[in-house]
Amino acid sequence: MNIHILETTNNFIKVQENVWESGYWKLDESQAKKLVGGEIYFHKKRQEPSFYGGTILAYRVAPEGVHEGRIIFTLKHLTACRNVRTDKSGWSKNMKVIDPQP
Repeated sequence: MNIHILETTNNFIKVQENVWESGYWKLDESQAKKLVGGEIYFHKKRQEPSFYGGTILAYRVAPEGVHEGRIIFTLKHLTACRNVRTDKSGWSKNMKVIDPQP
């Protein structure tokens, strides 16, 4: 499964060379688990191509504070995940999950 996310604040934290975290996404943990191994695409607006993205390596759940229970993704940046467009249907709030299997 892949995910497209609206990211307007550039909330990325470098974990190691070419590995980043992006978070605090409101997503069910069961869905986050299915996204591991898929690709993540970040967009400023739904109709614009992605400006960043990569392969989802892992996720974790924010343990406490204002973001408690929200998902944080760990991703490996891929240049191929830039300038990717998705059609306008299927968005739910600030994200769109695509399951390539029928």
